[in-house]
Amino acid sequence: MPMAGCATRSTGPATTAAAARALPTRRRNPAFGRGPAALTSSDCGRRQAAAALSRRELLGSGAAAAALLPAVGAAAGGSRAATAAAAAAGAAAPAPAEAPAAAGGSVQLRELRTERDSNGVERLALQSEGWNSWSWRGHNVNWLAAGDSGPVVLLIHGFGASVYHWRYNLPELAKSCRVYALDCLGFGWSSKPLVEYNGYTLWSDQIADFIREVVGPEERVVLVGNSLGGYNALATAARAPELVRGVVLLNAAGRFEEPGEAAAAAEAPPPSAWGQLVETVSAAVKRAVVFASFVFTKQPARIRQVLGQVYVSDRNLDDDLMRSISLPAQDPNAAEVFYRIITARGEAMNRLLDRLPGTPMYLLWGEKDPWCVPARATQIQKYYPAAERTDINSGHCPHDDTPEEVNSALLRWLAALPVDAPALTA
Repeated sequence: MPMAGCATRSTGPATTAAAARALPTRRRNPAFGRGPAALTSSDCGRRQAAAALSRRELLGSGAAAAALLPAVGAAAGGSRAATAAAAAAGAAAPAPAEAPAAAGGSVQLRELRTERDSNGVERLALQSEGWNSWSWRGHNVNWLAAGDSGPVVLLIHGFGASVYHWRYNLPELAKSCRVYALDCLGFGWSSKPLVEYNGYTLWSDQIADFIREVVGPEERVVLVGNSLGGYNALATAARAPELVRGVVLLNAAGRFEEPGEAAAAAEAPPPSAWGQLVETVSAAVKRAVVFASFVFTKQPARIRQVLGQVYVSDRNLDDDLMRSISLPAQDPNAAEVFYRIITARGEAMNRLLDRLPGTPMYLLWGEKDPWCVPARATQIQKYYPAAERTDINSGHCPHDDTPEEVNSALLRWLAALPVDAPALTA
């Protein structure tokens, strides 16, 4: 949906959150608080190959990947040539229009728009060119913000999603909070660089620097993450606790380390020459499978089918949601980035939980989720007994599936948070 009459303002490298808030106010939206527009922007062999992508690998990067990779049959073609052709087709797809990357850490600011859905509920309007732009390590990061008072909240999307997935939460939260959302590198309207994703530290580094450079270090932030975004929220809190006031996990993904797993990995002998060859061939097969599957899974009809399996209601499974997922997938690097992410592994959740310095945590869990089932929340509580928890009649993405319940529960928890203490030293 093109953004008619878009107002854009670029600032210099020294731009900070405080400076951005001081920019002249443009059109205001009451539902988004009183905030300045500067911060309210805008066959058998193939099946075996697919099975080689283990459940642990997929859950490590977000359980959604497991469903997004169908059994590779007729859709992927029956020969190596067909597989290569399908992968090439995905790589040749045109990239969506995006804002030019700002230079040297500067911030590009756009106006943010809302709309009423078919049920009369206010939500963020889809902007096919994205929202704000922040340059990080030479890459463009898409982000937006709303509201100018109350606790600071940063929303972190899940696997394959973007800031738009918080469309029903931003207007409501912004009435009493300063709300930010960003697209993690490789997703949404942010750049999709061919960099190292293994370990997932790239994203926790990105989130921490976003807080320092865009939000501002004046007060700590409550991180709210869904699925893979929940893992990234937890990882950021464990690695940069001085920036984080609280963590809210909505059906968070991420692996737990089995007893003795770390010791076994440390004691494992290096692979032989034959083992290295097998690993190389296995990686090549995985890449071919993923590339071929990606051509199919990025189609709106397939996206709708997958989401229909993990939403309890189809009320919000509309065309704009499908476009918000399929448009970024047209980027030439999207298939390779998809492969790198789903074959990567992050640090075990229990290790991250062990490193939290008493950070308040809230588990807001869709109990009908077939991917990150309620037992995962129970496992988190086993390692972090201080975590509060609310189960709701929702699926894997409760914030978009049943946003009214999520908004109400989240606002109650935020209101009960202790007054923020001075930031911890790094």
